[in-house]
Amino acid sequence: MKTFIMNPLVLAGFLLLLCSYGCQSPQKKQVQKPNILMIVTDDQGYGDFSAYGGSPDAQTPHLDELASRGTRFTNAYVSMSVCSPSRMAMLTGRQQQRWGVYNYGANFPESEITLAEQLRANGYQTGMVGKTHYGPVTGPGHKGFPTSHGFDYFFGKEGGTMDYIRHKAADREGYTTKMANHLGIGPFWDNDKQVDMEGYSTDIILDKSLQYIDKHKDEPFFLMVSFNAVHLFTHQIPDEDLEHMGIEKVPDWDPATGDWDEYLEWYVNTVGPNTPEGRQRYLYHLNKLDAAVGALSSKLKEENLSENTIVLFISDNGGSPRTYAENIPLKGNKYILEEGGIRVPFVISWPGHLPEGKVYDQTVSGMDIFPTVHDMLGINLPEKHLDGKNLLPYITGKNVDNPHEWLFWTGFHLTGKPLVYDNPNGALARHDRTYNGDNTGWAVRYQNWKLRYQGRSDKYELYNLEEDISEAHDLSAKHPELVKKMKKRFFEWHDEIKKDHKNYELPESSEF
Repeated sequence: MKTFIMNPLVLAGFLLLLCSYGCQSPQKKQVQKPNILMIVTDDQGYGDFSAYGGSPDAQTPHLDELASRGTRFTNAYVSMSVCSPSRMAMLTGRQQQRWGVYNYGANFPESEITLAEQLRANGYQTGMVGKTHYGPVTGPGHKGFPTSHGFDYFFGKEGGTMDYIRHKAADREGYTTKMANHLGIGPFWDNDKQVDMEGYSTDIILDKSLQYIDKHKDEPFFLMVSFNAVHLFTHQIPDEDLEHMGIEKVPDWDPATGDWDEYLEWYVNTVGPNTPEGRQRYLYHLNKLDAAVGALSSKLKEENLSENTIVLFISDNGGSPRTYAENIPLKGNKYILEEGGIRVPFVISWPGHLPEGKVYDQTVSGMDIFPTVHDMLGINLPEKHLDGKNLLPYITGKNVDNPHEWLFWTGFHLTGKPLVYDNPNGALARHDRTYNGDNTGWAVRYQNWKLRYQGRSDKYELYNLEEDISEAHDLSAKHPELVKKMKKRFFEWHDEIKKDHKNYELPESSEF
């Protein structure tokens, strides 16, 4: 019997042919878990995202492109009309009122579980770049610091405001700690170290985010990019750009000119409606923000990560009258519970996995991010009551119901007493008037109906949002039984919420 010996070159070719049909390298066999890129903007108006068809002078081509690659939600809400509470609710999937937070007095209780903690426990690298905008300015070690609630890496600043330009320790000289923190002046935290930085904050946040993606592109990552744009103080623009725009520099607060009362005078005389070329300055920051979103999208494409990255985009609350943001066609603004304060732009994109170019008109919430990401990744939810809903079956059309038949909001105070000022025309009184509305009371959305209780004026207003998105026609007198039903349901909800208060140490500012 003859033994057949194949020519080595022929054998190699044969094996190569087989592999072209069925073989994969070990690296290709293993499919990496999808990455999550969560982009949160600050006080971006509903009308300042051009895909929403709002203000004609706000053009956001990169945000529009992101929306075209995913689902754009037209009835998306945050849990509060100001930053701190809404951001905490996004990260936990729970109403922040459960731990007694009704206004800026936000803090993470030890028992709350964040999305970052969940993802880190499931093999993800977790990073936050930008501003925290929740909790006090404490530094590392406190539960409110990002590395204490699930983020392996944090580069950014704490507090509600981040200066756009002054990012060095020396920039804090002459300021009290309270003033410097309030203005967001000073160095960035790089985990537990503070570092001086040069440049414009949006550029710095973008650069650090791109570096993070580059470092972790070969392993699953969760990156939360928390821009300070377009929050005040929008008068701050780099000198070379001011010169190019042909507008004058607005002076920053000089601490040598006085104490906190003088600071408030400067504040109210610098923010809207008193900022020269205010809308032009706002649009500068908006355009830089839009370009940064475009750069993040380009980075994902360059690294071949687009189809393996879930991108979430949301604003933390409505646009602010102090910065010249536009919430067209919505009524109201940040700080209050009209639609302009709580309805926000929201996009989820995962090309190749979720519908692209979809517009979803049912009611959703920023709290839905938490359970939706869990379902997308196939990981178990924590054993806690969640107020957010998993949106995946709704986006894909498997469930045609309304994700949230009911949604509830509280203002800064449920029933506020009229504020009394020693000087009705003083800085503090004028500062508070820039809220541009009643920041008390509460609101309920039931299907397409919205009930608004104006706390200080003790007035109920009812709107059909499907027919009257601008809340122009109060129908409460025509539908008294509906007002009664929605009012009753609000207090049932709030009584249920208050049962959780016994498990927490409530903030000092809480009246409930």
